[in-house]
Amino acid sequence: MNAQIDGAFRNMTQDELKFALAIILSEEEVSKWEEVETLSERTYVRLTTESDTFQDYPQEEVIGYLAGFIRRRSDPAFAEQQQRWLRSYLRAPRP
Repeated sequence: MNAQIDGAFRNMTQDELKFALAIILSEEEVSKWEEVETLSERTYVRLTTESDTFQDYPQEEVIGYLAGFIRRRSDPAFAEQQQRWLRSYLRAPRP
């Protein structure tokens, strides 16, 4: 699955970000926490270091989700809150 993520991120678009987040969420749902950590870190790096990455996304929430995997692992209420937000974001139509 990492190959899909790595291959998807040339000039990251909103669709590619949503794709990456959906993969992270699916890995989280089956408790593959090492994979969640790796994918979250890769996505975070791409979002914060590539100057050609689009900027029209809810940055605080997305970055919070990417950084929150350790807490989600041990705090079910926090996990549910972040997962609920992410599912809503993934279903939202593009502006």
